[in-house]
Order: sequence, then structure tokens, then C-alpha cells
Amino acid sequence: MLASFYRTNQHLFMGNHALYWSNLSRLNNLLVIVNISMLFLTDLVARGYYYTFYSLALLGTVGVGAIVPTRLIQRLWYYWIFLLAELAGIYYLAASILYWVANGSGS
Repeated sequence: MLASFYRTNQHLFMGNHALYWSNLSRLNNLLVIVNISMLFLTDLVARGYYYTFYSLALLGTVGVGAIVPTRLIQRLWYYWIFLLAELAGIYYLAASILYWVANGSGS
């Protein structure tokens, strides 16, 4: 049953994979800009806070995975790997923002 569910979703994904990857890429670009802006607006890294770098590394991995032209880009499992990496990058970005706000907004 699980195998047929996955095959059905894989078939649906193959029909719309360009839409999913382009939206993931746009979100990734936006998050990288926010992350870099936070990195330069705050001095958190100078104080030993590295979640911003973790987030940028994960978002960079997603960016590379989205632009590398392989046949894997049409596979659902390949998309899920990078979607999970994107979610982990969002987690570290949100943790950075909360830390930044809780500690005086970079002052």
C-alpha cells in the first residue's frame, strides 16, 4: 500500500516538478538574502553565535541541489531531501532571529 502511494505521488510530482523546484529556489534565494542581511546587521558571529552560518550552509546546499542538472531532479525522494534541508535552514534562521531579538537586536 505504501509503495503504491509513493508511486502515485511520484507520478504527480514528475508532472509538476518544475513548479515545485522553482518555488523552492525562490524561497531559498529569499532566505539567503535575509540570512546575509542578519549576518551583516548584527555582530552575533563575533560573539560566537554560528547558527547563521549553519543556516547559510544548508541553504547553499539546497541552492546547489536545485541548479545541478540531473535526472534526479524529477524524483520525489531527491526533492524531499532538499526540502528537509530547507526546513532545517529555516529552523536555524528562526533561531537566529529569536536570539537576535532576545539579546537586544544586535546592540
